[in-house]
Amino acid sequence: MAGLTLGGLASGIDTDAVISQLMAIERAPQARLKLKESVLQARQTALSDVNTRLKSLQTAIKDLSAVGTWADTQSLDVSDTTKLTAKRLSGSAPGGHVVNVTQLARSEQHSLTFAPGAGTLSIGATNIDIAAGDSGQDVADKINASPGAPAYAVWVKDPQGDTTKDRLVLTRKETGNFTAQLAISGPAWTSSDVATAGVDAAFTIDGDPTVKYSKTNVVTTAIPGLELTLKGTGTATVTVGAPAPDSDAVKAKVQAFVDQYNSTIDFIRGKLEEKSNPKATTEAEARKGVLFNDTQLTGVLRELRNMVADTVTGLSGTVKSLRDIGVSTGTASGGASSADAIAGKLTLDAAKFTDALTNKRLDVRSFLTDPTNGIAAKLSAYLDPVARSGGAVDARSKQTGAEIDGIDDQLAMMEDRLTAKSDRLRAQFAKMEAAMSASQSQSSWLSAQLSRL
Repeated sequence: MAGLTLGGLASGIDTDAVISQLMAIERAPQARLKLKESVLQARQTALSDVNTRLKSLQTAIKDLSAVGTWADTQSLDVSDTTKLTAKRLSGSAPGGHVVNVTQLARSEQHSLTFAPGAGTLSIGATNIDIAAGDSGQDVADKINASPGAPAYAVWVKDPQGDTTKDRLVLTRKETGNFTAQLAISGPAWTSSDVATAGVDAAFTIDGDPTVKYSKTNVVTTAIPGLELTLKGTGTATVTVGAPAPDSDAVKAKVQAFVDQYNSTIDFIRGKLEEKSNPKATTEAEARKGVLFNDTQLTGVLRELRNMVADTVTGLSGTVKSLRDIGVSTGTASGGASSADAIAGKLTLDAAKFTDALTNKRLDVRSFLTDPTNGIAAKLSAYLDPVARSGGAVDARSKQTGAEIDGIDDQLAMMEDRLTAKSDRLRAQFAKMEAAMSASQSQSSWLSAQLSRL
């Protein structure tokens, strides 16, 4: 059977076991090299994970000073959304506005009877060919399928089943009252047109008796900076707030920074405190503690903790540190535990932050966003050469990857040598077995000859 070997048939020695033991000795350097590679792979993964967290922290820091974070917004409230809704188009003067809707805009309509027959139906400047066998629904479908048609069409059937009362109803696509109605002509049945004129929306603002009109129910000229969508007749109050950044949005960005900072330093500290095992014999053991007391990461952790605790210089406002806006390592109500504080984790005092943003908004903004001396600029300037692609941590990860590639090459060459060595041992033992088998055969022949004498 191909691949079957029976060692030691002549010598009685388990040659396979002997070869395996000899090769185990030979493979000891290879095993040590594989453990070294496991250490390097774990280190590369850990460095990559650290870099990912530092980049996430950098993103959270940049969000603190982003234009969108500090863009002025205005609250907008409508007392009765069944009457109208509103949205901001730009800045609008703060205050309340009473809107009284007396009429909604509606479209001109035409109601026609229908009789089958070929012809050309003209609606405004649009001509539609009608076939002799077209039903009322067919005609409605053709109108709606004509992109230039100025009206929508529906085929309305009499609920009592009286087909003489079925109607083709055309509704002008534009709302409002127009001087000239749609011209409808063609087959004889178009002469039955019963037209209803469209009407403009009508409303007053803040008690002014002058009625304002709009061709549509979407009005952009009633209150400067606002778009009103009229929904029903009646009165509603539109209240516009004072322009200011969205406090909740700013607070959310600060909280996101605090959370990402804590996550980052927690992860780095965990890697620094995980001890290695110099006597590791398994890959699982070897992969532990690969960044224990790492000098570079110890420096990063120390620098970050110093920067979030320090007072910044170069700002004219009263806010000089994160503590001034309620971000600190101290225990706040419902905030960080004493253990977290000792570990350097941050906590946000929501009440203190809200107070600072309310009473010192420009100072808070300057502290967070100043392009030179703001805390976001300083933290970003420190992190950029550390965390960016090709930065300090990434360079170490790539260097470690190069070492892994070198070990892979060594392992490949070592495996080739070990395979050759194993083949030589098997060949040598095979020759020994063959020689011993021949000797045993000759001895048996001599013994047989002697026994006959």
